[in-house]
Amino acid sequence: MIRDTWTVAHKEWMEILDQFMRFRRGGWSILLVVFFLGIFVPLQLGPGWANFAVMFFYWPFLTSSMTSTIVSDSVAGERERHTLETLLSTRLSDASILLGKVLAAVLYGYAFALSNLAIGMITVHVRYGDRAESMSAERFFALLALLGASAFFVAGLGVLVSLRAATVRQAQQLFGVILLVATMLPFGLTQVLPTEMRERLAAATSDLGIEGIAWWTSAACAALAVVLLTVAIRRFRRGDVDLG
Repeated sequence: MIRDTWTVAHKEWMEILDQFMRFRRGGWSILLVVFFLGIFVPLQLGPGWANFAVMFFYWPFLTSSMTSTIVSDSVAGERERHTLETLLSTRLSDASILLGKVLAAVLYGYAFALSNLAIGMITVHVRYGDRAESMSAERFFALLALLGASAFFVAGLGVLVSLRAATVRQAQQLFGVILLVATMLPFGLTQVLPTEMRERLAAATSDLGIEGIAWWTSAACAALAVVLLTVAIRRFRRGDVDLG
């Protein structure tokens, strides 16, 4: 199963790279994002860019955004292109096909965020030399965990949406609404909490620090991802999937 999963993931990766090299699927906009996040923003924020709290929590948002653009196409795209039946007729297991597509989307988001982070680090070190700050090992590993967990959570949610959507556009629109609600819900809930409870929550958050928040958030996202992917695998069965 692991080998089959990697086979599907490799196939998806080759298609993603082919589209990117031909500047389809927003290739030019991706280059603009790389320039903005990897060069422009680091130069604007200065030598301490790597340790800004806002930037730390922006990376998982970027990873999730890039993952969502790929995973929305995972099943709905095959259905829209009328290739889903051909894919399901192969010797590959249902779970391997689904997990391979999820893995490809997650690795794409992961690689994109880490590439921008690496370019940014190079930029500040070239521009500011010895004054440039590096990210501590503890913070870097917490960031890696947060990137992976958030990407798998988004991928699990996205593949469930893609399973039910008739077209990629429909999947992207519905997925966008769900992500917006999921992003805004925690902020909305904190606003309706009593003042005393909000103060306790703020104090607990402060005590955890950035790394602590990242690890706890990673654990929550990982647990949700396992649940979502388990449900998706059970629904992605030959004979039960709508081929379009």
